[in-house]
Amino acid sequence: MTPFHRLGLAPDSDERAIKRAYARELKRCRPDDDPDGFQALNEAYQQCLRIAAQRAFALAAAQDAEGGSDDTQTETAAREMPGPVASAPPSPPAAPTRASAPAGEAARPRPAPGSRPAAREEPQHAAEPQPRYFDLQAFLSELFDFAQRRLTVDLQRWLRDCEPLYSLQLKHALRAPVAHALAECEPPLAPAATDVIAEYFDLGALYDPDPRLRHWLAVASDRGARSVAFERILGEYRNAHDRLVDRWLFNELQRPALWPRRALIALIPTLPSRLRGLLLRLQRVGPEWLEQRLNPGAVGFWLRACDPERLDPRRIAIAAARIPLYYLAAIWFLSMLMGFDPAPRENAARNIGLVFAGWAAAALAWIGLRRMQRWMVQRMRWDPLSAYTLALLAACAACAYWLPFQAALIAGIVGFVQARSRATPVPAMVCLLVAALAAVAITPPAARAYDATAPLVVVAAAAVLPLHDLALARRFGVTLAEVRAGAGKLWRLAQILAAVAVAGYLLH
Repeated sequence: MTPFHRLGLAPDSDERAIKRAYARELKRCRPDDDPDGFQALNEAYQQCLRIAAQRAFALAAAQDAEGGSDDTQTETAAREMPGPVASAPPSPPAAPTRASAPAGEAARPRPAPGSRPAAREEPQHAAEPQPRYFDLQAFLSELFDFAQRRLTVDLQRWLRDCEPLYSLQLKHALRAPVAHALAECEPPLAPAATDVIAEYFDLGALYDPDPRLRHWLAVASDRGARSVAFERILGEYRNAHDRLVDRWLFNELQRPALWPRRALIALIPTLPSRLRGLLLRLQRVGPEWLEQRLNPGAVGFWLRACDPERLDPRRIAIAAARIPLYYLAAIWFLSMLMGFDPAPRENAARNIGLVFAGWAAAALAWIGLRRMQRWMVQRMRWDPLSAYTLALLAACAACAYWLPFQAALIAGIVGFVQARSRATPVPAMVCLLVAALAAVAITPPAARAYDATAPLVVVAAAAVLPLHDLALARRFGVTLAEVRAGAGKLWRLAQILAAVAVAGYLLH
């Protein structure tokens, strides 16, 4: 089969017909579907162009020899050749100026005397047809716009039909820009669209020598998944046609600020906490989109007004509005049920002030407790639960003389919960029982007559486990969770306590 037959042309076809036939055949033989067929088609196209250029050059040379054409037509024919010709036709005797052409190149005619020399042009290589100019930004903008508005099937079809991407060199050169744009595009593409583009440009392959492509693709996939989750959470409130409260919350976050709506949300119980919970869910999924896709004023207001670890003026204002309203509503409700009582109304201002002062004290105590907890975790590496357990046991030991039964009961419950909450509860329970026996064994007989002896024994046995955990955590520099997950140290501790108990009984 000749190259012209491969393109479906006659042997005397010109360059324009060859290019039209090549564009027609490219729609049937795509580089991704049939690489071998595309290579054969490309070679046939190059050979046809070369033959057509040689034919045009020979025709121009013959006309020049016969005097029927000037050197300009011959130069034009030579300039339109797509690349270096392997074997140029011999020059006729009437054109001696072309005999000095270098070997392996087509003879280029000299311009006629007195004429302006034509600008030197680089030969066009026919290795693969590429556009002279490719607008990368326009291509990326069109690609992402199409990927966000259409289905993945349409995106695959659009990529296959994009004529500049028929060039394998251009397609390979676009891998890095496309991967980088995928990682930074806003809004991020859906994971399905990202997978289609990555598959077409062969991104993220394990054998790829450039690790940046895998990193950018991973970033794009993560941002796309988080963006879908972000919109899914908002969709729960956006599509709540039958829930008026959810529409209020969504409008508060999406639309411009409306103070009557904001005041209504602030005064209704549980609505501020629901709004804060929604914002925290969105913040965990996509913190960078809170102020981009939502109203930044509303986001900042509710995050500060509902923060339990900060006494913000917004939070104080909401409490100052809710406490009188709730107090008066409660008094009215009780007066309707139990009859009219003027006493609460007479002292309403004083009672509201006391309730507000109690709320402020409780809020400050909670803030201090949370800060102390963070300080204990960061600086001392203490588990707050263990610290609270030791504080409770110390309180039980202090009250053992006045309330022996209650102190022993609370200490026993604390020790049992400490043992059962571990990853290995059986060794912990054994340690608890052996610690109780050891405490009884080493208690002097004279002290056993006091009423506080029994609760102090239970307190000492319950304090063994948290003290053991804290000591090992400080000794080995690990977390308390890792200490609780191991059972080897507990068995050793149980053996030591058993030896202490036996020694105590023998000595007494």
